[in-house]
Amino acid sequence: MTRITLREFRDGAGRVLDGVERTGEPVIITKYERPVAVLVGIDEWEEIEAFRDRRDAAVIARSRADGQFVPLSAALESLGVDPREVEALLAERAGGAAA
Repeated sequence: MTRITLREFRDGAGRVLDGVERTGEPVIITKYERPVAVLVGIDEWEEIEAFRDRRDAAVIARSRADGQFVPLSAALESLGVDPREVEALLAERAGGAAA
């Protein structure tokens, strides 16, 4: 896996993105010699997100099978959704339905 400094990324972001897109090889970006980020292609990112979704669904299914209560806020957070955004959306829709 390629490693580049933050400065190298700033100076050649387009070239680095083209390389990731072309090869599919992730790039580790370092800051002060410490890895701080990984740039991955969209296909790999979608695989990572699908894995997380499957893992979260399995955790929720196990909890339900064990009779454990999973608060909606915890389920939403495990899926990367801010519960406050959902509350705001529901309140907005409820207000619109009442009008």
